[in-house]
Amino acid sequence: MRDDLLFHITTNNDWKEFNNGGSYEPESLESEGFIHCSTGEQVEATANKIFGDKDEILLLVIDATTLHDDIKYEKDEDTGKKFPHLYSPLNTNAIIDKITIKAEDDGKFDIAFTTN
Repeated sequence: MRDDLLFHITTNNDWKEFNNGGSYEPESLESEGFIHCSTGEQVEATANKIFGDKDEILLLVIDATTLHDDIKYEKDEDTGKKFPHLYSPLNTNAIIDKITIKAEDDGKFDIAFTTN
């Protein structure tokens, strides 16, 4: 998995609601002060933990090289793992792909990334 890619999981409805043209500002930016992101190794577990009640999610693939000054890796109290948090609006030109992912028959999201 490339180190310069980060992922933000959302829904199509939230994407439409919080996409302000040149920036994406989800509710967490105002309520918590940052946008939750995941690395490639974290994204599947995050999707299943946070969005396990959804049938479909929208995965934003982010070019982290455009965000280094605003990204902080902070420890999650539940897991002890460090997750990337973006402390500014997400400039939409940093989003290099948007992928709609449907839950499998068992209700879980299967998001596998391979390194080549």
